[in-house]
Amino acid sequence: MTLVLLTPIGLDAGCWERVPLPAVAIVKHTFPGFGGRPRAPEPPTMTSLADEIAASYEGPLALAGVSLGGMVAQHVAVRHPQRVQSLLVACTGASADPATMEQRAARVLADGMAGVLEETLARWFTPAALAVRPEHPGVAYARRTLLALEPACFADGWLAIAGHDIVARLGEIGVPTSCLAGSADAASPVSRTQEISERVPGARFVELDGPHMMHLERPVEFAAALSEHLRWAGEL
Repeated sequence: MTLVLLTPIGLDAGCWERVPLPAVAIVKHTFPGFGGRPRAPEPPTMTSLADEIAASYEGPLALAGVSLGGMVAQHVAVRHPQRVQSLLVACTGASADPATMEQRAARVLADGMAGVLEETLARWFTPAALAVRPEHPGVAYARRTLLALEPACFADGWLAIAGHDIVARLGEIGVPTSCLAGSADAASPVSRTQEISERVPGARFVELDGPHMMHLERPVEFAAALSEHLRWAGEL
């Protein structure tokens, strides 16, 4: 079994650096256009991102994803059920509002990464973390990584999310699934993640005290929840 970590929009493998990860085989997947990867030749979709995961790694996979990563994980489980052994989806939902995502894509193309940075960080972190001086290391990483990103790549991510709606197929997921929500998540309310747990047979719902970017602001707590999930799924 390989644990595949799936990142939020705009971020790369560096987002896991402060998370004390379990002692299992791990790969940290970065989506096209992020972390120095070339932009996809065709606009990415949930389907193309899910199929890339299945094609990139051999054998049974345990998927753990935050935000966009959690969305893609759901699609991998539905499209490639024979490959997926377990899921942890964090701070995410089973669908997205297309108009909002399209507006975010248009905004970053018009204003650039600097123009959308502060509002993005405000959705991702708690006010307490944003107020820390010197800057909270998770916030500093996100700021640095987003400012280095091409606006068109960020827009591609939002447009891919605009096409996310897997509500009607969640009942097909037949592997151990943990759904992790943050009580202070300003980007994805607890109810969105709870919906997944209610629709996936046998899924667990876990709520932690933290924001949208749980693994960046509360890395130790996120790691504990991930290890708990793997033990529950019989993989640790």
